[in-house]
Amino acid sequence: MPKRCRVAVDLLGAEAKSRDLLQGALSVIDSHPECDLMAICNTDELSDRHSGTLAVHCTDWVTENDSLRRVLREESKTSMRMGLELLAGGSVDGFVTLGNTGALMALSRRILKMQDGIDRPAIIKEFNGKHAPFWMLDVGANLIQKAESLVQFAHLGIAFAEGVGRIQRPRVALLNIGVEEQKGPEILRSAADELAHDSRVNFRGYVEPNRLFDGDADVVVSDGFAGNVALKSIEGTASMIRYRLRSEFNDGASDVSTNRRDSMARMIASLDAQTHNGASLVGLNGVVIKGHNSATPLGMAAAVNQAIREIGASVPVRMRHYLKLHRGESS
Repeated sequence: MPKRCRVAVDLLGAEAKSRDLLQGALSVIDSHPECDLMAICNTDELSDRHSGTLAVHCTDWVTENDSLRRVLREESKTSMRMGLELLAGGSVDGFVTLGNTGALMALSRRILKMQDGIDRPAIIKEFNGKHAPFWMLDVGANLIQKAESLVQFAHLGIAFAEGVGRIQRPRVALLNIGVEEQKGPEILRSAADELAHDSRVNFRGYVEPNRLFDGDADVVVSDGFAGNVALKSIEGTASMIRYRLRSEFNDGASDVSTNRRDSMARMIASLDAQTHNGASLVGLNGVVIKGHNSATPLGMAAAVNQAIREIGASVPVRMRHYLKLHRGESS
């Protein structure tokens, strides 16, 4: 029998209503009987259909305009803080929030603490490549980086790809504007040199943005600025392709066979960003999933699915074990 897992979801401060987001989260739990859901929300706003749902009452959340001083105050009882404290205390095994990224990073570092040997958390995102999935980090948690941070992110990505993707000796590449050794800023070249001389890293050099989906690497490492630009460019391109496909489909639907319509419908659905919502904040002592503030119930379901997947793969434990081995310590 699968080990039970418990996921806390922060339902406050997003564009969608709490009760709708909760319904999306519960749709995942229905297909995972081994998992329990804990909703952090204003319980007065829940409807009768949510009766029996385990919920923690909260009416305060982190806004986009909140200062870090206000976010980090001990007396600040926001839904984000409550979820992280539940995770740190062992009441839940994973936490999902759609809240502010900067606040989440600061609070997570204070409440959950970093894994040994890691200075800052990074956001890692899975993408479906032409032939297989790959993972890219950092895609938005850190805007200013050092070469050492990129090296740390590479090791986090390796541990994640091994744990979640079950990939042995993942191929690692640095995101750059060219593949030549002299291309890019100094921090990239310094990180590349260090990774190339680490026998425990399967380093493949640089990968350009237009080759991300070609399968040249299993783990793509970037600073948070370039990674976030790449992520949003990918999302925008997918949205435009989806728009074009829907237009063509609607204009010529009567002339298309049933099989072709079904195929196009599946392709259009696969390009919906909501079905891929949720990225992991790695390097912490716990499973933390960050979703878009504009997430729909479908997007919340995707983020909860991601949390369950990482809990099942024991990602923080695997990372701790990998980092210990990399430092030459016994497990």
